[in-house]
Amino acid sequence: MPDPSTTRLAMYKSKSDGSELASYTQDIGQNLDKIDAAVGFQSCTSSTRPSSPYSGKPIVESDTSYRTYFSNGTAPASASWVEIPNSSATFSQNLKIASGKQININASGSSASFAVVNAAAGTDLISGRVTSDTQDRFLIDTDGTLNWGSGSATPDTNLYRSAANTLKTDDAFITVGNVTVGGDLKLVNGTLLYRPKLFGGAVTLANSTTETVLSSYTIPANDAVVGACYRIEMWGQAGCTGTPSITFRARIGGVAGTSLSPNLLTFASGVTSKRWRCSVLVTCTATGAAGAWASSILTQSSLPTSGSSSSTDCTVIADGTAGAVRDTTVSSDLVITGLWSAASASNTLTMDGYIAERVA
Repeated sequence: MPDPSTTRLAMYKSKSDGSELASYTQDIGQNLDKIDAAVGFQSCTSSTRPSSPYSGKPIVESDTSYRTYFSNGTAPASASWVEIPNSSATFSQNLKIASGKQININASGSSASFAVVNAAAGTDLISGRVTSDTQDRFLIDTDGTLNWGSGSATPDTNLYRSAANTLKTDDAFITVGNVTVGGDLKLVNGTLLYRPKLFGGAVTLANSTTETVLSSYTIPANDAVVGACYRIEMWGQAGCTGTPSITFRARIGGVAGTSLSPNLLTFASGVTSKRWRCSVLVTCTATGAAGAWASSILTQSSLPTSGSSSSTDCTVIADGTAGAVRDTTVSSDLVITGLWSAASASNTLTMDGYIAERVA
């Protein structure tokens, strides 16, 4: 009986007590063939990998641009192959880097997890494309410049550091959210296009004694600081019968919210299609759950007041409210409401438009 074969290459071992004559074919020739086949990486295809590899067995696949693997010796053999990255083939597995280790290109002195040294600030660092793209959709330069494009042409939009503590874009910037500026807002060689809250359409108050919201502006939660000032200005036309009064009232918190400033006008009888304008200014004087507000409301109209001639214009400014309380940590609707003293089909007020904004 010969001794057991070697564990890795299964080479033949004649009996160690010398009782077996050595055979060149069996003891030398075949063993040399096994050694020769095992030297370096065994060439195969992805479908002809060795079926009984030893632990550490290396292979290279000729049909996958020479992907390289070694066997970790586990069973089944088909699941034992661990891919080794190389410069010829596309690596087909996840590359796991231990915490605290780097991918370091060109001996960067940075301690970042991904560190690169390039020759120039404008050299491409990271890019992104979809399958059919011929150009980068997203590109980061070594100096941190961010570039965006369509994927079919050179990137056309950027964001970069233009000076110390300064970010700049050479293109347009649009936001659907808020922009908060802690310093000066400067406009250089351009036109400032400012659009307050968009007007949602005319509101008509007629034949009713119900207090009705005519215009509104939502103050976001925690937007108000001491000194913050909000403005609503609205305008329209009105007509009446008899000598009714109309009360314009500013409230914070909607139609059922805290009353800020009422403004009452009593009109002369039987006027139609007269113009009016009403504006309110509201200032925050204290913040928090017990937030305090001061306000002033001004109304101007061409509707004559009771007892005056039809050519007499009317201007009324209310004393306002100096200490109205409304929580600034929740959002609140600043509104101007209208209320007729008497219901009549002839008592008609239409709000034709308004602007609403934070002005300070």
